[in-house]
Amino acid sequence: MKYISKAHFVYDDDSKDIVDKICKNKFSTEITPIHIDEFTENIISLADDIKHVVFSVDGERFPDLLAIAYICDMSVGFIPIPSQKEQIKNLYTTSNIDTNIEIALRDDSKLIDMVKINDKFVYNQGIIGTLPFIGRSIKKYKTSFITSVFYALKKFFSLKVQKFEITTYNGQKIVTAGSALVILNHTTKGFISKLLNVEQSMCDGKVTAVIISPSSVFEYIQLLISVFTFSNNKKTLPKSVGYIQSKSLKVEASSSKRIVFERAESMLLPIECKVEKDALKLNASDEFWKKNEDKRTDKETIKIANLPDKAEANKYMSKHIPLFKYASEERFKDLFQILRVDAKLNNTFLVLMVLSTILATLGLFADSTAVIIGAMLVAPLMTPIVSISMGLLRGDTKMIKDSIFKIGIGIVVALIASSILAYLLPYSQITQEMQTRINPTLLDLGIAILSGIVAAYSKSFKEIIQNLAGVAIAVALVPPLAVAGIGLGYGEAGLFIGAFLLFFTNLVGIIIAAVVTFNMLGFSSVVKSKKSVAFIFALLLGISYPLYISYDNMIERYKISIMLKQHRFIVNNKYIIVDNANIFIHGDLKILNLDLLVRESLNRDDLEALKSDIQRLFNTKLFISAQMEYIL
Repeated sequence: MKYISKAHFVYDDDSKDIVDKICKNKFSTEITPIHIDEFTENIISLADDIKHVVFSVDGERFPDLLAIAYICDMSVGFIPIPSQKEQIKNLYTTSNIDTNIEIALRDDSKLIDMVKINDKFVYNQGIIGTLPFIGRSIKKYKTSFITSVFYALKKFFSLKVQKFEITTYNGQKIVTAGSALVILNHTTKGFISKLLNVEQSMCDGKVTAVIISPSSVFEYIQLLISVFTFSNNKKTLPKSVGYIQSKSLKVEASSSKRIVFERAESMLLPIECKVEKDALKLNASDEFWKKNEDKRTDKETIKIANLPDKAEANKYMSKHIPLFKYASEERFKDLFQILRVDAKLNNTFLVLMVLSTILATLGLFADSTAVIIGAMLVAPLMTPIVSISMGLLRGDTKMIKDSIFKIGIGIVVALIASSILAYLLPYSQITQEMQTRINPTLLDLGIAILSGIVAAYSKSFKEIIQNLAGVAIAVALVPPLAVAGIGLGYGEAGLFIGAFLLFFTNLVGIIIAAVVTFNMLGFSSVVKSKKSVAFIFALLLGISYPLYISYDNMIERYKISIMLKQHRFIVNNKYIIVDNANIFIHGDLKILNLDLLVRESLNRDDLEALKSDIQRLFNTKLFISAQMEYIL
């Protein structure tokens, strides 16, 4: 191996410790050390004497130094120190100083291409737009890690799409959209390079522009996972990534004003990027040259199938990306057609409404959970409720009116059927299944909201639409309507109001949740019927107060039950144990049901004394019902 006979060594404050080592090299190379500040100040006078220069400086100074080497026709070597990990990776070398000195002093430099942007050499990648967590945050470059993370999070949740116009060397004009466009500088070590299914080379004669265009927040999260796990097998590009390779590229952006580089530098847009062929004579490792073989060709590479076209670029320009991907036109048309049919009243709906209500009413009287579940499966109310949600989202007045009419008729039919059946039955009793549906709480509202989310999601995808039956069971629309009808048949206002409040809670909760879910799934970029949705939200807030009161009462009842359970009373020298306690509110009445364990029979005086002892534990009047079991 031959070595350079004479070289200048340019160092900075971080690398001054290796000056003696390189000056005493074993390759008989005469070294003239010079500090970088002196080098840049006196380069005009030094230029004629320098044929080979070795740099050991921070990467921030590279663009200017490489420009000097290009202008002065110098060959260049690098000696990265162990702390300069990025340089070590890009040069495919090690942290061993002796090895790096040997490579830098070889007399076998080869020519590589350099990238110019607006006629200025660039060393680092440049970013147009926003690329949270992948591209460095230039404004926060010298701040703490935590501050940088918070800044990236802020950018992440305000991610917008902008239009890019790119003109290639051959004159092809490409209009697309994305959150960011990245100009690469022939590196395969960066995060962005890991996403591409193409090998770059410093001898390929091309400049590469990568466009990142996530269609949703979740798609961007998938991209982040791909970047940080390097899970992409390079056979295909990620869904939100495209790239263009050409001898030169002209780039314009609709929103961004500047392209920003990793070391806080920036340039005004529009920009012209081009490759300066054979710009620099470089000393590098054998591994580096294996990775940067001569692959020059006039053919341009354009991979933009995953990116928005010109029409979509204009549509999405300057908009925040949605949480979920915008629904495709084909999927949207299919769903909208289904929901229009679901919104219209028909005989099948009326028949199923009557049958499900009768079945639910009989199940309530029989105190049979299985029969009530069967009624839930038959009930057809969920379909017009989902339709009204889409109508509100899209501002479709006809769909809204049809759905309201259908739901209204269904409610009236259910109330009439259950009230008539309750009136005709020869007995009137409030069963356990009825009692569970007359005191709705915030928990029921939560169930309704979750059911609305699942209903909208299930309806949006053909492959899971069968799960709508499960949603109907979860939210139970018809049984509370049946209880409300029983209240009408009995003339019990409290029974009617409590049960109908539960039904109304389910109705409003499902509508609101379905509207939000459809919007998140991309079926509309905006809520078009804002007044109607605002009215539904107002109803939601209105019913939240009585639900909160009911929830508070439920907590109070639970505390009472826990307090009384296993409580011991001694009445007239008789020992009484409370085995179980449940309290129910029926209108203005608070009914306490007790299961008591006793060893002796209790007479009337004993029961009155027990009632007084129990009543003293509470500040409200109770009606007490007790069942006794004898302990032998």
